[in-house]
Amino acid sequence: MGALLVILASSLPALASTAPTSPPGPSLSPAPSPSAAPTPEAWAQTGSLQNREAQGQIIADLTAAEGHALMLERSLAEAQLHLLGLAQKVADADRQLATLDAQLDVVRAEHQAAAAQLQQDRRTLTLTVRRLYKDQRGYLAALLEVGGFVGLLRAMGYSDVIVEKEHAMVQAVQADEVALEHSQADLERTRTLRQAARDQLDAASGLLAAQVAQQEQLQQQLQAAIDLAIQSLDAAQTDTPAAAATRAQLVKMKTDAVLALIEQAVWAQSAVVQAAALPPLDPELKSTGRLLWPVPNAVVSQGFGPSPFVFEAAYAGFAHFHTGIDLAVPLGTPVFAAADGVVLLAGPMTDQNGDLVGYGNYVILQHGDGLRTLYAHLMTWAVKAGDSVTRGQLIGLVGSSGNSTGSHTHFEVRVDNSPIDPAQFLTTAATAH
Repeated sequence: MGALLVILASSLPALASTAPTSPPGPSLSPAPSPSAAPTPEAWAQTGSLQNREAQGQIIADLTAAEGHALMLERSLAEAQLHLLGLAQKVADADRQLATLDAQLDVVRAEHQAAAAQLQQDRRTLTLTVRRLYKDQRGYLAALLEVGGFVGLLRAMGYSDVIVEKEHAMVQAVQADEVALEHSQADLERTRTLRQAARDQLDAASGLLAAQVAQQEQLQQQLQAAIDLAIQSLDAAQTDTPAAAATRAQLVKMKTDAVLALIEQAVWAQSAVVQAAALPPLDPELKSTGRLLWPVPNAVVSQGFGPSPFVFEAAYAGFAHFHTGIDLAVPLGTPVFAAADGVVLLAGPMTDQNGDLVGYGNYVILQHGDGLRTLYAHLMTWAVKAGDSVTRGQLIGLVGSSGNSTGSHTHFEVRVDNSPIDPAQFLTTAATAH
């Protein structure tokens, strides 16, 4: 980008210069050559050619810089997917730990119960042996007389069932001790795997944060270069269709750059935050594959797909793409969570001047298995990052904040950070809750 600014600095003076008001003074030669005294038309053509060349150079340089920014953006998207994969590993390990903890509790309880029963049985046996001493029969003599320990138990009134129960109880306690050791070993192995996944996740989060910062810096430099080019065009006061087209192209490039920067930062931030809490998939969503309509009785004013609006970012090979659906209802209408989940982000999307842009006030929910939903252009939000929400819970009110054409909620569904048509997850009509 520094090279871009150097090129701009060298090319912009030519763009800002204007043609002289009159040709050079008359030559002292009585018969000047035509090349020594250009006509006003020739000067105008020369100035116009210089301007066109300068404009073309500016557009070429900015386009190259924009291409570099897009390459970094794709790299950023790949890093986000890697981060999501690591976050899923941590979440899976967390769930496995919870399962093992529960199993360990069951084994401990069974072991304690079996040990208590065994202890009780042995106390009973001790009391019986004491009675033998009171009868003045030596324990050893009695043992030899009846043919061993089992015979002694039988002689004292224990049935074969009780004897077998005693043996089974001892075996159960021993088996529980082995199971307890195995469960503890499994738990420790899972904890080790989870810590390794967490370390990888932390490293990937740091890398992603650095890439986001680099992307922001590059986009800001691109915007500054575009601003400089627009100012130079205006200073040149070249009122031609070509100059107007160049200016329009520059404005579009800046708009695209601003939107790409802000929206990319939002989704990148959500990917980092997602590592903190990955909820299990909503049971109803898991069984039916359906999300709840976030705004009941709404009219879908714009669907998912290519868009004519210039403020829509590029996606899937289209210059402008609507990555969700717009649900039009009056201002202040409640907006509900489409499924159980955790709030990743909730708040305003603003530019460097603090003005609401893009999604405006928005909420992003994580629902498990890489599924996230976004609710944008809200009047206000009713949840905060980290909150657990349930299907149908109030999360905000319909508004028209950010880049909005009227009162509605922009509803977006993403799977592993890729926009998916919400119609695939919704019933055919936006019915009342």
